[in-house]
Amino acid sequence: MAEFEAIFVDVGQGDCTLIKLPDGEYMLVDVCRCPGHGIDVFKLLDAVLPDNGDGRLRLKWLVISHAHDDHITGIGDLYDRYAVEWLWVPQHEDRKQIARHFADYHRVVDEHPGDRVLRPQGSRTPLNEMDEDGYDLGEEVTVRCFSPPGYIEIDETLTEEEAKRAAHENCLVIKIDYRGASVLLTGDSDLACWQRVVDYYEGRTDEQTGTEVLEATVLHASHHGSRTFFKDGGEDAEGWLTALELINPSAVVVSVGENNRHEHPHEDMMDAYRDQAGEDNVYETSQTGTVILEVEDDGVPRLRLDSGAFAEDYGWDDDDDDDGSDEDRDGGGGGAAKLAAGVVAAGALTAAAVAARRRRGSPTRLDDQPAA
Repeated sequence: MAEFEAIFVDVGQGDCTLIKLPDGEYMLVDVCRCPGHGIDVFKLLDAVLPDNGDGRLRLKWLVISHAHDDHITGIGDLYDRYAVEWLWVPQHEDRKQIARHFADYHRVVDEHPGDRVLRPQGSRTPLNEMDEDGYDLGEEVTVRCFSPPGYIEIDETLTEEEAKRAAHENCLVIKIDYRGASVLLTGDSDLACWQRVVDYYEGRTDEQTGTEVLEATVLHASHHGSRTFFKDGGEDAEGWLTALELINPSAVVVSVGENNRHEHPHEDMMDAYRDQAGEDNVYETSQTGTVILEVEDDGVPRLRLDSGAFAEDYGWDDDDDDDGSDEDRDGGGGGAAKLAAGVVAAGALTAAAVAARRRRGSPTRLDDQPAA
């Protein structure tokens, strides 16, 4: 394994990113575990997490971008199975019921030791430079938080749609950098969120940090490729590309499931990603399977696609039950199954292009990496 890895796990219609840090510890950003959809992230965690010394494996950081089902499904079982040391959760008040798995989310936050629960907020100062042990991700690793701006209370009188929008606008957004290569994890952050972030960094004084810190080698696309990242409205709404241009990613990874009822990813958003990063540098997990960013100690970032090993080693067994309880997660079958069936969504990679990518004998180097 590389010194640093960001594993964008194919979990179908949801987000789940496993970060391997240079000291051998791991961070999981969001969890989405639904039998029959993508791979079983527990099998992956069982294979890589270090021993905690108490009969369990240790997950040093569990980070939740926001408490919607496709980012917290399985959180209760995960918490019971592994020794979670630090918990990072959103700043916004969570009394409003906005997900079916809210009870599990509440239990985890309530049961975790209070001095091990952190609520990051946007700042010009990297989190690892703050006086908090839980933000130390190891030598030469920098972590920044861009959102939320602070404590946000979700009004109990909001409609369900308004509450969801508030959670997206105040989603936890972090960037992790190792030796100049970086990954930006955006959750479901929306246009309002990014307009606020850009305005904050553009408003610097001469000695303050500016928009250059938004640059990232790999962008984990917001909201499964939804246009809400750059539009407030439907397909015909005017797009705002300033944030994407400032992020200036060398590659974009979209965690998305097949045939989902939200019609993710939206083609106008995908066009914007391809225009910015290049036609061959935008990846959909529904097409490619799990995607891995690898960074060795030379600081050179490389992207590798699952050759089939992830699907084979960590895929769901035939006798695993599908609870069928999550309407918001419908459709999200794994990339391997889609390739085998030869089904390709309109505007996505062609089957031949996907197969060619996955046959490559070595990872793809990202030569045009931005400065940290």
